[in-house]
Amino acid sequence: MSARRLAWVAGAAAALAWGACGESDRPPRLGSQGGGGQGAAAGAGGALLDAGPRDGPPVGDAPGVCGNVVVPVPVERPNLYIVLDRSGSMLEDLDGKTRHYAARIAIADMLAEIGHRVNYGAAVFPAETLVTGCEPGAEVFATRPGDGPEWRNSTTFGPVLKSLMLTLGDIPPSGGTPTAATLVAIEPRLLALSGRTFVLLVTDGAPNCNGAATCGASECMLNLIDYSDGTLSCPPEGPNCCDPAVLFDGPYNCVDRGATVGAVGRLAAAGIPTYVVGMPGTELYASVLDAAAIAGGTARPAPPYYYPVSSATELTDTFRSIGVAVAVSCSITLGEEPPDRGLVNVYLDTKKVLFDANDGWVWTGNLTLELRGAACAELKSGDVGQVQVVAGCPTEVL
Repeated sequence: MSARRLAWVAGAAAALAWGACGESDRPPRLGSQGGGGQGAAAGAGGALLDAGPRDGPPVGDAPGVCGNVVVPVPVERPNLYIVLDRSGSMLEDLDGKTRHYAARIAIADMLAEIGHRVNYGAAVFPAETLVTGCEPGAEVFATRPGDGPEWRNSTTFGPVLKSLMLTLGDIPPSGGTPTAATLVAIEPRLLALSGRTFVLLVTDGAPNCNGAATCGASECMLNLIDYSDGTLSCPPEGPNCCDPAVLFDGPYNCVDRGATVGAVGRLAAAGIPTYVVGMPGTELYASVLDAAAIAGGTARPAPPYYYPVSSATELTDTFRSIGVAVAVSCSITLGEEPPDRGLVNVYLDTKKVLFDANDGWVWTGNLTLELRGAACAELKSGDVGQVQVVAGCPTEVL
């Protein structure tokens, strides 16, 4: 986790008059040429903020800062829903820990940093109570707001994150990987959530456990791993060990490609993207995880399209980058319209962002503005403590 954690600080509208400054050096008015008019992209939604002390531009005309009213930015918490593989292979080692433990630590690090800006919930697969080992997963932690911003810099977890960690820690790895059936089972809960929802799917193997699946040796997990136990030999060239004529429950070992990609695609069609993170153990199954990432609407720009990780550190960094992408929007919706939009400046921490359509900020509506280019990238890096919109002095233009 980086030394500087994400925070947004609420700038309450102080009982101060809007500053009255001159007309020079103002940006173009909304809708005029070069001003990021009505046709400009509005982004993915409103910005988020935390209550708490401010360390950015102070109200009042302090040295180097012009403006005396902080424009309020309403809170919008997206939902981050974690779907965690707890199959038996999650007991295997990753940098001296089990994969399951490493995943829980990475989840904790991510939510300690951005949990105050999201609602989060979790499901595990297979389900906690097993008979066959292929039971569809189930929700174990109902979606709720994360701990408040006062816990961000704490040396201990807040009560919500502590509860999640205890819940996940009490369900040890066991069973197979019924990914598709799990996504189908939790779909109604995801659709019932209000606001924007994102799924974080974490697995260390191929989706399987579909007794109705059919596949050739090239999609049979037993053949892909060259399985042999002394009585059964499953080399890559065959025989097809997922054929029930060879092994009576062989279909359960088929890579469950179609059903999994279909389940992720249905969520995406309903407006719920799925980020696919593959831990060590998924290398042989990259093609199906790539297909799931594409269907889920979160494909990376180049292959591999899913998020493969090979170490505990890389896992933590990947979760953090996804968490920031979910929690941070470069589109900011104001709680009230300033009387004069030519007297507004935007700050990332104490750094003023200049008005610029390429690498600064622009108005996109009467109540909306958007960070662009380098400014948006800096915000999404996760190293910005807060964003504030301050009114009272002429907007500085690049």
